[in-house]
Amino acid sequence: MAEAKVGTPWLTVLHSGWATPLRRSAVLYAVVSLALLALWTLPSVQDSPAAQLERRAFDWKVQTLRDHWPRALETEVVLVGIDEGTETAFPEPFALWHRRFAGLLEALSAAGATAVGVDIVLPERSYDEIAPGSDMVLVRALLQARRDSAVVYAQSVDRLGRVAPLHAPFARVIGEAGLGVDRQIQDADLVSRRFSETDLGSGQPVPTLAGQLLRRLKVSVGEGYIDYSIGPTVRHVPMQEVIAWHAQGDAARLRETFGGRIVLVGYVLERTDRWALPVRLFDDPGAQAGLGQPGVITHLQVVRSHLAGGLLQPAHPALAWALCALAVALVFLRQRPRISIALVVSGTLALLAAELWAIREHRQMLPTTAFACAAVLAFAVRATADGIEGVIERSRLKRNFAGQFSPAVMQQMLEGQLLPGIEGRPAHACVLFSDLRGFTTMSERLPPEQIPLLLRRYFDRMVEAVHRVDGTVIAFMGDGLMACFGAPNELKDPCRAGLKCALEMQEALVGLNREFQAEGLPTLAIGIGLNFGRVTSGNVGSSQRHNFSTIGDPVNVAARLEGLTKDLGRTVLVTDAVVQRVPDGFSFEPMGLQSVKGHTPVEVWALLGRANEQNSA
Repeated sequence: MAEAKVGTPWLTVLHSGWATPLRRSAVLYAVVSLALLALWTLPSVQDSPAAQLERRAFDWKVQTLRDHWPRALETEVVLVGIDEGTETAFPEPFALWHRRFAGLLEALSAAGATAVGVDIVLPERSYDEIAPGSDMVLVRALLQARRDSAVVYAQSVDRLGRVAPLHAPFARVIGEAGLGVDRQIQDADLVSRRFSETDLGSGQPVPTLAGQLLRRLKVSVGEGYIDYSIGPTVRHVPMQEVIAWHAQGDAARLRETFGGRIVLVGYVLERTDRWALPVRLFDDPGAQAGLGQPGVITHLQVVRSHLAGGLLQPAHPALAWALCALAVALVFLRQRPRISIALVVSGTLALLAAELWAIREHRQMLPTTAFACAAVLAFAVRATADGIEGVIERSRLKRNFAGQFSPAVMQQMLEGQLLPGIEGRPAHACVLFSDLRGFTTMSERLPPEQIPLLLRRYFDRMVEAVHRVDGTVIAFMGDGLMACFGAPNELKDPCRAGLKCALEMQEALVGLNREFQAEGLPTLAIGIGLNFGRVTSGNVGSSQRHNFSTIGDPVNVAARLEGLTKDLGRTVLVTDAVVQRVPDGFSFEPMGLQSVKGHTPVEVWALLGRANEQNSA
């Protein structure tokens, strides 16, 4: 033992670590923990399989809440959209839309909008040389809008994070508080799910369009996941219609649509500023599949989330780790697969239901995905380990006990159908008893060491004959053998199988006797008895010591028939119950009603052979 430790220390450690069920479970716990860590960090935290699953799960949760548990807003955000109809109504180049935007701002001021966020970047230079007086018209509209409501304009940012400059007069009128960058956080799959002004910058918060608009409304700007489950589907009001209502003096319609509300203005064109979002928020029936949604929708949903109580907050990492540790502990539960699956599914569904409620009522996310991943991984590793261990155990059992049981009994043991306690299973079967004639006298003339060898050769041929017709060897009794056909495995025609076995046993003995004669050994003779009836098969004995056996009245009668073969001078005797179930294929000689010890007399027949070899095949 000491030499094994020195020569192969890693094998010693592995064996000691797998020596007891508790140690095996501890090893599996460590394996699952390492696999879970790899699942969450490789190839990177953002691109790991777990991170991808988290993103898909988030999308499903907010979509499910929108579909089945919607939550309305007290103050709705209205979208004024620049669509294809706007471009048709205003044929001049977009850079010259100063008077159009001035008209929109005047209309919103007249309507009494609380705040206006414009997801349109103001020009960097003046175009007065092309449209004289247009700059002043827009400046006056901006001044009026600032007096009547909070106005915030978007600023574009280049690839290096630099904010694009504005035409100086516009910048002075709007002021720094009225400008916010048009940027959002995108996950690895380019979908916008989170909002954080800090994460947009290099350590310093970057004022965004939505953030600046919220500050003008005196709303604290937070960080977290955008709540895409709240609010109805967004339908935009075309910009040209708003301007037309104002030009027509339709003040009532303007107040009804925008009065006391927050307004966002942006592109809803199919070819401009499209973003990937977790759910379909924009009512855009004509848009092509996979086209994305207007970028202004993201700003709108950030504002909605803040107004509805705040952004969604992920669970504290400590809670996630605690739930994962609890899920991984499933490796210590060695249960049936159905029970383990039920535990995993029920635990995940319960946590998922709690998370959906927490999101809706408290804006709190729970680590459901992490728990589910850990639980599934723990179940898979436990099931794999148990499966491998079961295969090894069955192989060991089969190797150690294959010579002690017939294939049918061994199969039931391997499949767990033969329980270790005393039990019985009723069946209709044909029972066979065989015994050597005069073997006791013959063994007196043989050397003691030769007797087991002779019996082994004999039983090898007999057992092979039983198994060839799917029979089961029940027991060896000295030089006798008991077999059963139809139990424990059900056979279509057990009596025919028993008769075929009896004939094949005789044929096998003829061949064996030829070998014995050639070797100078004495030849053997057998007697066989068969009976059919209802028997009970299973473990028989005490609770501490038992064997598989078949018991019942048919067994006793078959044993008595085997004893009668010597008295009647026949090799195979069968009862009338066997003959009645095999109407053809075999020939029998009636032996009349015979007295059977401990039993009422039975009708007995002698088996002569096969009546038709083709039919019996």
